[in-house]
Amino acid sequence: MIGRMSKSTTQEQVSHMFNAISAKYDRVNRVISLGIDRSWRKAMIRHLPGENLHLLDCATGTCDQLLSMMQSGKIEKAVGVDLAEEMLAIGEKKVAASPYGQKIELLVGNALNLPLDSETFDCITITFGIRNVQGDPLPEMLRVLKPGGRILILEFSLPRNRMIRTLHLFYLRKILPRLGGLISGNAEAYHYLNQTIESFPYGEAFLNRMKNTGFQQLQAIPLSFGVATLYIGEKA
Repeated sequence: MIGRMSKSTTQEQVSHMFNAISAKYDRVNRVISLGIDRSWRKAMIRHLPGENLHLLDCATGTCDQLLSMMQSGKIEKAVGVDLAEEMLAIGEKKVAASPYGQKIELLVGNALNLPLDSETFDCITITFGIRNVQGDPLPEMLRVLKPGGRILILEFSLPRNRMIRTLHLFYLRKILPRLGGLISGNAEAYHYLNQTIESFPYGEAFLNRMKNTGFQQLQAIPLSFGVATLYIGEKA
């Protein structure tokens, strides 16, 4: 069952954009990442902390990552949160058709104001979503994470190698909007994707944000030459 939470006006605009591309979102992801996004998601699964976990997946979208993590057999109970209702509706159908329907609860809601008890989850994940939150969700994530719990953040980044970075920026600026627009019918959404990837802090800059929030044992693991990065932190 999908519940409801309050939304902010600015965040609603972002959510409306994702609702507009929801029907073809998974397909576009496979195409524009050349299928590499699956290996990135598996990297996150390898860093799940232990067994019988209570997991919170923020910006869960169509539940692609959440269902992949359930297949690991390490998750006892999971909650998925997203503001884009049509994305989440697709995710709800996928969850219902999976063996994990009784273990997953989905909420329409904002990562900036989670209606969840403090120190509830062993692990919190967010996949290609934190740059779309209009504000800083890290304090809320820290609040609902159990002491000793782990946060896993998978996000796009820019390669350090100058040649790879130049090629990647050409792809982001010239090819991705056209390809994403051709498949989804909404080129503007993929111009937005390019802009947020280039403007969002990554690497040490993002680790500093995590450190300033209170996360410890920090790591940043570059994936595919730095096209994406997996950030890991723990609550003291």
